[in-house]
Amino acid sequence: MQFINDKDVEFKNRVSGSKYLFVDEKKYAFGTAYLRPGDEIKEHVHTDETELFYFISGTPEFTCAGKTIRVKPGDAMKAEAGEPHILKNDTNETVHLNFIKLKVAG
Repeated sequence: MQFINDKDVEFKNRVSGSKYLFVDEKKYAFGTAYLRPGDEIKEHVHTDETELFYFISGTPEFTCAGKTIRVKPGDAMKAEAGEPHILKNDTNETVHLNFIKLKVAG
């Protein structure tokens, strides 16, 4: 068994953004992200991973494969390998979400 608390892990961008909690380079990555008002995860594509998102708090704008929606707490999203996606916190509240990246067979 492994145990970790996200408060024990540093943000990728020092004060906000994503934190990887568990990683197996060949199989998966699991993490959490906090986006402050105005923060954005710029458009990117994973060629060998499907990414799953679960939104805990906040109502950011999520764009995947050209379709944009306003997500809310409790929503789950999936970006298949090869689908460009972007997440913008254009609100006045912090967004909190969890994500899982699953390697796809190549």
